Amino acid sequence: MSSTSSLGPLRLSGLSSGIDTDAVVQAMLTTEQSRVDKQKQTTTKLEWKANALREINTLIKNFRSQYLSVLSPSSNMLSSSAYNIYTATLLTPTSAVSISAGSSAVAGKVTINSITQLATSAKLSSTDVFTGESINTSTRLEDLELKNELLFDADGNISFSINGKEFTFSKDITLSEMMSAINSSEAGVKMTYSSLTKGFTITAKTTGSSSRVEIQNISGNAFDGENAAFGIAAQTVYGQDAILTIEGRQVVRSSNTFTIDGITYSLNDESATPISFNVQRDIESAVNKITSFIDAYNSLITTLQNKIEEKVYRDYLPLTDKQKEAMKDKEIELWEEKAKSGLLRNDMTISSLLSSLRSAFYTVVESAGISAAEIGLTTGSYGDGGKITVDKDKLRKALESNPDQVTNLFIATSKSDDKAQANRESGLIVRISNALLNYTSSVTDNTLTSLEKRISDSKDAEDTLLDRLAARQEALYARFTAMESALASLNSQSTWLTSLLSFPTSK
Repeated sequence: MSSTSSLGPLRLSGLSSGIDTDAVVQAMLTTEQSRVDKQKQTTTKLEWKANALREINTLIKNFRSQYLSVLSPSSNMLSSSAYNIYTATLLTPTSAVSISAGSSAVAGKVTINSITQLATSAKLSSTDVFTGESINTSTRLEDLELKNELLFDADGNISFSINGKEFTFSKDITLSEMMSAINSSEAGVKMTYSSLTKGFTITAKTTGSSSRVEIQNISGNAFDGENAAFGIAAQTVYGQDAILTIEGRQVVRSSNTFTIDGITYSLNDESATPISFNVQRDIESAVNKITSFIDAYNSLITTLQNKIEEKVYRDYLPLTDKQKEAMKDKEIELWEEKAKSGLLRNDMTISSLLSSLRSAFYTVVESAGISAAEIGLTTGSYGDGGKITVDKDKLRKALESNPDQVTNLFIATSKSDDKAQANRESGLIVRISNALLNYTSSVTDNTLTSLEKRISDSKDAEDTLLDRLAARQEALYARFTAMESALASLNSQSTWLTSLLSFPTSK
């Protein structure tokens, strides 16, 4: 006797036999369950390894982002500015100019003889065009309280052009919407208003004599001569250039901030008084920048070396769901810490990367004319991953006596198409950058892709084993249910026979 429902076959658990059917079935499924658990552990191990490789990739990418990227100019070791650091010191106390020196500067004294004028933007302004107590930018154009009433054309619009860009606004547009449209346009100007002066200002976004604000009124009277409602008549105005004299030579620039021969000038005010400043090489800052990079590099090397040497605890496999149920959270955490240990032990891709990084330092840079050892950089033992030690005194002396050679040693580039030759000609930092980039690309494109395929296959194998387990389980329950039904039938017959035998007879 059996019955089915939407939940599956009806299971009669020991009602007639007294057998704990669930316990017996689970015991009989031990082998199948073990296979499922083992496959899940395989999947988990593969996923852990993939995550471990992603963490290494992220670590390396962050290192490259901080030290080997133009997006981090202050710490980018691929730039000559990391090795050729100059400082500019004002010898004349003044606030009229600020000076800074870049990597292409030349040490020495420089004099600004005079600052005749500053660069300015083209600008037009008005005052007292509003008659109200305050200006509300949410006010519609037709409701503005202006000294000269704003007049609209037959279509209810005002039209004008600024620097050749035409604008048309209806009387229902707010003042804020009008200014926003002008400021975000290709006219290249910014329109503002002032509650203090009760007027408008239109300023070009660039400075210099080519800076221009050209306004033409088309319809309405927004900028219509003396009747201009915004208080600015249609006209064209220009900005002015900065004019100064440096070492007796007149200099004209469209901006107040400009660079000449590696020296950046930021003009703040006019000055008839000569201003002198001194440019000198900052050796100590270069030494500190290089050693900071080496420290970060060594930290990266230590992490990679530790990963390939990490101990493997073979008795600590990923926990099954049943095992986790019997453990506390802290116990699970400590177990998995050991289970994850050694996932990247002897990893060939990391070992190959470490070998490439070691080679980057002990292989001669052919175009440099100087070796790493000569500037105080030496590699440690093979066992510590080839970390770099720095002799600061040697490095300092090398930067003082041979700055160009030191710079070349670090960042020389090669135009050779031959990879081996290009590597020999490339500087130390270029080699490091290439090695790290090649590693992350290879792991992403090859190793992780292969691992993801293995993870997918392992999950498919899990599903197959789970299906087999479910089928085996249902088959066993069906057999026990049939047995319980048969026993129930026998018990029923036995009870009936017993009742017949015990029926009283008549005398």
